[in-house]
Amino acid sequence: MSAAHAQPARPQPAPSDGLTLRSPLIYLLLLAILLGISACKRSSSAHRPKAEQRESAEQLRERRDAANHLKAAIERTAGSAAWIKSEPLATRRSGAVIEALVASSEFEPALAAFKAECDAQGLGTKVETKRSASGLRSAEFSLSRRRQAMGEWRLREVRQLLRASIVIDDLGEDLAVAHALLDLPYPLTFSVLPRLPHSQETAQAAHRAGRQVMLHLPMEPEPASHIAVGDGALTVGMTPAAAAAVVRSDLDAVPYAAGVNNHMGSRATADRALMVPVMKVLAERRLYFVDSRTTAETVALDAARQAGIPAFYRSVFLDNTETTEYSLGQLRELCRIVRQQGVALAIGHPYRTTVAALSEFLPQLEGQDIELVPASELVRLPEVARLSPPRAPETSRKGK
Repeated sequence: MSAAHAQPARPQPAPSDGLTLRSPLIYLLLLAILLGISACKRSSSAHRPKAEQRESAEQLRERRDAANHLKAAIERTAGSAAWIKSEPLATRRSGAVIEALVASSEFEPALAAFKAECDAQGLGTKVETKRSASGLRSAEFSLSRRRQAMGEWRLREVRQLLRASIVIDDLGEDLAVAHALLDLPYPLTFSVLPRLPHSQETAQAAHRAGRQVMLHLPMEPEPASHIAVGDGALTVGMTPAAAAAVVRSDLDAVPYAAGVNNHMGSRATADRALMVPVMKVLAERRLYFVDSRTTAETVALDAARQAGIPAFYRSVFLDNTETTEYSLGQLRELCRIVRQQGVALAIGHPYRTTVAALSEFLPQLEGQDIELVPASELVRLPEVARLSPPRAPETSRKGK
């Protein structure tokens, strides 16, 4: 073929952009691949945390079971002479030290019971023993099972267990402040007046929350106080049958009441003839009594003890002056009395300032080795029966 008849060269097609990184298709494909890899990673990792959580929950359950059995072993042996501090046991954090305070008289038996329970559970123990400058002993345990850490414990000897109770009076009128008190995670004792708008609701809410309920029993004040005592009150001159009927009726108006303290009552609590039938009813119902001590002439505590019921007395009022600063000072006074005699009981009222003071102060109690307990527990401690109140009581500004 001659050059003249040669076909012109056809232009070659340009390379396809679909095979270059600049192609949108390639970008989409790469994005899809990356998303797929990410989804696979998420899918596989979604199961690993659950397995780890299951394993962690199982370990947590084992630590809790072990701790509860060890706690029970100490308490069976030492009884009221031991206190296992609550916070680490409640949270069961793996690194938290559970501390048990044990009075000197029961330290050796409690230590032996603890070791025996460790052996029974197959717990390996590493023990470090110490003595304080005052000669008090402590034993620190690192517990394990099958190479798994099972908790840290410290058993510490103390000369005396320190315990306090705080009773909040006059409940039943204001439901909001009752709930504010219930929001405090401490075993306050709720003393409820009968026949107020929210008496039953307050008692029921306290019971549901695990707080102890008392009847705040109205009693006749001194005439000079000019305060109306209200319905369901005990008054001087009542027959024993009438007094007993009033107490039973008031108890029926406050569900779950485990004990009683007097509301006002300076005149009534000084009258032995009136107090005897009152304590007889409490004895029949196996209740306890706290003398609010609104007068130095009270015979209520003596009458209760003679009737054979658990009884104690008020050590301080928290809020005669309605300020947070005053209540904080009274809480410090409560602690001073506890350190002096081993036990003490405070009475406060449902004031906002009192709630604020309790919120600030109560977290400090455990650090001072003072256990806050319900009034029913305090009144049954062996040392309580040996204590007598000072002659001249502080009175509440709310009246006598």
